[in-house]
Amino acid sequence: MKHKPPAHEAVDPQGRPGHVPFGSLGLSPEVLKAVEKLGFEETSPIQSAAIPLIMEGHDVVGQSETGSGKTAAFCIPAIERVDPSIHAPQIVILVPTRELATQVADEVHKLAAFKRGLRSVPIYGGASYERQFAELKRGAHIVVGTPGRLVDHLARKTLDLGRVTMLILDEADRMLDMGFHEDIEKILAAAPASRQTVFFSATIPPSIQALVRGHAKDPKTVRIAQRVVTGPPLVDQIYYEVRHHAKFDALSRLIDFYDVRSGVIFCKTQQMVEELADKLVARGCSAERLHGGMPQAQRTRVMSKFKAGAVEFLVATDVAARGIDVNDLELVVNYDLPYDAEDYVHRIGRTGRAGRKGRAVTLVSGAGIYKLQSIERFTKTRIRREHVP
Repeated sequence: MKHKPPAHEAVDPQGRPGHVPFGSLGLSPEVLKAVEKLGFEETSPIQSAAIPLIMEGHDVVGQSETGSGKTAAFCIPAIERVDPSIHAPQIVILVPTRELATQVADEVHKLAAFKRGLRSVPIYGGASYERQFAELKRGAHIVVGTPGRLVDHLARKTLDLGRVTMLILDEADRMLDMGFHEDIEKILAAAPASRQTVFFSATIPPSIQALVRGHAKDPKTVRIAQRVVTGPPLVDQIYYEVRHHAKFDALSRLIDFYDVRSGVIFCKTQQMVEELADKLVARGCSAERLHGGMPQAQRTRVMSKFKAGAVEFLVATDVAARGIDVNDLELVVNYDLPYDAEDYVHRIGRTGRAGRKGRAVTLVSGAGIYKLQSIERFTKTRIRREHVP
């Protein structure tokens, strides 16, 4: 009987499992710059556990659900592994659906923004072959694709996996449920035996175990305990679909419509927090900012003012928000969606406390709607759609 390898977990110096600064992971300055621009201030548990293992070259089996920040957990080491001077696919990321292919390719694009000469391409059915042929011919380094279309390209000899150093299977359980087993086997067989193999899956059924046994070398297991998370019962959750450039107007209308006296507005990046706080002040609102780039003493001062009711609105990033403990908060606004579904729960849990009803409003634009759907699945809560008043 095989003994189970221990599950790996990271703990930061403050003792919060899994939250460590990205700067402590030995990443390149280019990736750290992209991470900072995206507003990630510290890792999620799956990222701090998986990134070091993948960077060290281990085969990894990561068990973690959608919304846990797992995409960056494999995209970051994948980007770090690429040699831009070799014009051939070096990383293949397999995903079950075209939506996920575009989502993951988008994340790769953002995280590789400062890596000169690195190219990536999404490849899935229902899209033009011509564009895919052209991108592959130009030498895409990272290929994000669905199994069926990748096998198709292998058969047409338009995709060569001979230089692949890492193969990642994302949502492996879903791919097998969708009947892609044979295609996955073909892709794994077409890549060099020396490559690194990484599996991410919400569940690890026998079919996945068999795939791991057949294709992984001495894999390390990373398990992030699945917490059953539901939205706070006293919080009325609403979302408004608005164009990105119209978000501030929508926010202004909501503040007037609900006649809000105290609220926290969440943004993804420190820069966005600064810009939005300035706009609110210019509009005549009393607003303060709170983010990880501010000295601790200044953050404490801002929090005291907000708790005392001297400021109506607090514009904050997720990291800064952990210390917000205010009981009679009327409104939480997700000006930007968080990267992590758990952060959504932390954010909206700031309102609806002490038996009072609270309101959580999310502004969604573009592909953010897919992220919102995964948050709904994660929290097992329906978020009601409404039109901006």
